[in-house]
Amino acid sequence: MSSDMLDDADAGEEDILLTPDDVARMMRVSRRTVSTWRYRGKGPRCVHVTHNCVRYRMSEVRKWLMDKEQQEQEARP
Repeated sequence: MSSDMLDDADAGEEDILLTPDDVARMMRVSRRTVSTWRYRGKGPRCVHVTHNCVRYRMSEVRKWLMDKEQQEQEARP
């Protein structure tokens, strides 16, 4: 993903579509990890454009991160 796309996302364009590679780079994990999250239903919600074409809305990735942070805070004593 180009830095221009990230700048656009920061400017409020929450519905840009990200590839699994984009999400992996954002999270600093492997593409395989993103695929595993998707397979197990543990990652951000995705859109199956075609059978082998998956995309993630920036808004869903950010929501997923916020939810993870909230779960972590609630789990603390």
